[in-house]
Amino acid sequence: MQEPRGLTDFEQILLGLLARSPSSGYELKKFFAATPAVVYQPSSGALYPALCRLERRGLLSAEQAPSAGKRRQRRYQLTPAGQAAHASWLRQPVEPSTVGADLGTHLMRFVMAERVLAPEEVLSFLDELASALETFIATIADYLTTAPLPGCHPRLALRHGIEVHQASLDWVRSAVETLRAAPSN
Repeated sequence: MQEPRGLTDFEQILLGLLARSPSSGYELKKFFAATPAVVYQPSSGALYPALCRLERRGLLSAEQAPSAGKRRQRRYQLTPAGQAAHASWLRQPVEPSTVGADLGTHLMRFVMAERVLAPEEVLSFLDELASALETFIATIADYLTTAPLPGCHPRLALRHGIEVHQASLDWVRSAVETLRAAPSN
């Protein structure tokens, strides 16, 4: 029997949104369109099949809910297996080699971790993120100083990458300070 494939980041984000509040596909589309999560906004042709895949895998359950229109909406919520899969995703280590490409996903993980992970787990995640960013910035800076780059534009683009990721690193350090100073609940 074939091992089921891992979940995509988009599917994981759907689990995280549904962990916060059961929702219909239409409500999820409205959320994506109206918030900074718009970068993940799927087409209807991607959202509904993803919800069906998650339901088939036993990570979501759905019930018919009345709606203002003529059609009844399916309202999705996490099953215990869905909650476990979501928590497992939040606990995945930060991969330094992909931190540049995956930074937005890591920030979504941070946002979703607040209600799922213990404060010390969130701080550990941020420490990993800071370390990965430091390594990434050092790698770009080393490349900038050692690579034979033709012209001015490649150097300017690399400086941009360094500065953007340095700003992210500064934010991570500030977030750690803020969370460590916050009173325990």
